[in-house]
Amino acid sequence: MTKSCPIQTYLTGQLKVDFEQYRQQSGQKNSECARDLLEFALRIKLNASEDDRPSNRELLEEIYRRVRHVSANVNIIHTERYSNDTFDINAKAAAARRKFHAATTNNNVNEFLEGKNKE
Repeated sequence: MTKSCPIQTYLTGQLKVDFEQYRQQSGQKNSECARDLLEFALRIKLNASEDDRPSNRELLEEIYRRVRHVSANVNIIHTERYSNDTFDINAKAAAARRKFHAATTNNNVNEFLEGKNKE
């Protein structure tokens, strides 16, 4: 049997409010909630510096970026596919437009992730 390590801390302000909300949602006692949250936080913190794999934030940023790219491209395709003749005639211009929209999307996502643009 392993020896336990009791931890005692005081929660104040918003941290206390958030902890109480989580405790009510989970239906657990204070000690069980604290243990769950501590395990979760340590798993994130310890894995963040363990290897060269992308962090959870990096993965979510990449997912967000891809979703924005797909959304922009769907809008372009919807507009261009209104007429097959138009699409065939403008295929070269459409490729340039997609590149432009991808670059714009990347810039917008970068600004959003840096906190400069709150879409």
